[in-house]
Amino acid sequence: MARTATQASTRLLALALPGIPESVPAARVHVRAALGLHGLVEYADDAEIITSELVTNAVQHACASGTQTIGVTLTHSGSPAVVTIAVSDSSPHRPIRRDTRTGSEQGRGLQIVEALSAHWGRRTENGGKTVFAVLAREA
Repeated sequence: MARTATQASTRLLALALPGIPESVPAARVHVRAALGLHGLVEYADDAEIITSELVTNAVQHACASGTQTIGVTLTHSGSPAVVTIAVSDSSPHRPIRRDTRTGSEQGRGLQIVEALSAHWGRRTENGGKTVFAVLAREA
């Protein structure tokens, strides 16, 4: 989708984190801080939850050995205001949104991402993938 000059994305954050469980809270903290720094605190709660789910998925499904890295990017664009959280990993396997049973403690990550975002998706890049979620607020 083409953007006009007033809608161009501004990168708020770009991180490379190790593919280990400890990267999940680190990513959340950085995302919340970047949104606060840029006056976008109204996105922080949802962005923090989405970041947690996407980084957790990358750690569990793409970084089994812990030697890979995960990329976390946060961007902001135009009016109405949109924030995009993108998490990249080296796995070419697409994420699978599951319909989990009531009471299940796992498998709800992408359901949560879907519920909190305006839309989400994935794109294949450099032999791996990026999973993204878009948060939008009314102008």
